[in-house]
Amino acid sequence: MKKHPWKTAVMILATAACSTVGATTALAHDTWVFMKDYTLTKPATAALGVVSSHVFIIPAKEFVTPDKVEKVFFLGPDGSETAAIPAEKNAFQSKNALKTSGTHLAVAVSPPGFSSKTTEGYKQGKTKKDLKDVVSCSYSEKFSKALFTVGAAGGDVFSKTLGHSLEIIPLQDPTSMKVGDVVSIKVLSQGKPLPSTTVSGVYAGFSEEPATFAYTTSTNKEGIAKIKLIHNGTWLLLVKQKSDYPDTTVCDTKSFSAALTFNVR
Repeated sequence: MKKHPWKTAVMILATAACSTVGATTALAHDTWVFMKDYTLTKPATAALGVVSSHVFIIPAKEFVTPDKVEKVFFLGPDGSETAAIPAEKNAFQSKNALKTSGTHLAVAVSPPGFSSKTTEGYKQGKTKKDLKDVVSCSYSEKFSKALFTVGAAGGDVFSKTLGHSLEIIPLQDPTSMKVGDVVSIKVLSQGKPLPSTTVSGVYAGFSEEPATFAYTTSTNKEGIAKIKLIHNGTWLLLVKQKSDYPDTTVCDTKSFSAALTFNVR
C-alpha cells in the first residue's frame, strides 16, 4: 500500500447531508481523521490529524486543535486499546509504539454540542432558550475513524462496532484491497441499520473543488452499501444524517456524521 507524506498528500472530500426522510447534497464543515502513514512496516508510533473544513485539501489549514477533540485512541488487531496524546502542532500520536502486526483502527470523537446563529453571529454551546434573537440552532455529533496497518493487514478490528450515534462498519478489510475491488459497508444509526442513506466517497487528488464526489451510492434496506475502489491512494467515506431536533423550542435540527479513511494499493 502506498504511503502519503504527511505534508504533501492531497485529499478532496465531497459532503452529503441526509435526513431521515431523504438525502440532499450540501456543503458544510466535515470532520475526518488523516493518518500520517497508513502503512507502518514495523512497530512504530502512529500519528494522525483531525480535520474540519469547508475545503477538503490536505495539508489543511483547518486542523482541529487537540483541546477541541473529545477523545482519540487506537485499537489493535487483538482488541487492545492504546491512548493517543497531543504531538506536533494540531496532531496526535499513539502513547506507545504499536507492536502488534495487522490492521489497526484510529478513532476520534468530536465533542457533541449546540451551535446557534443569532442576529449578532454564531454562539457555540447555546440553545434557543439560552439566547435572544436566534435565527437557527443545530445540534451535532461527529465520529471519525481510520484504518491502517502495522506490517500486513489482518485481524477483525476493521468491523468492530463502537456504538457511535452514526457509524460506518466495513464488512471486509479495505486495507487489504486493491484498485478494482469492491468494499461493502454497513451504516448504523443508534446501533440499527440505516437504509436509503447516501454514502459519499473520494480518493486523494480526485479534485480540488468542494462538493465533488468520486463515488456516491446509497444503503439498501439492510443498511449496506457497496463502493468500488476505482483508484489507489487514500480514500474517505462519509455519511450524514439530519433531522428535526426533538424539542424545537430548544433547537431546530440535529445532525450526525461518520467518516472513515483508509489506503488502497
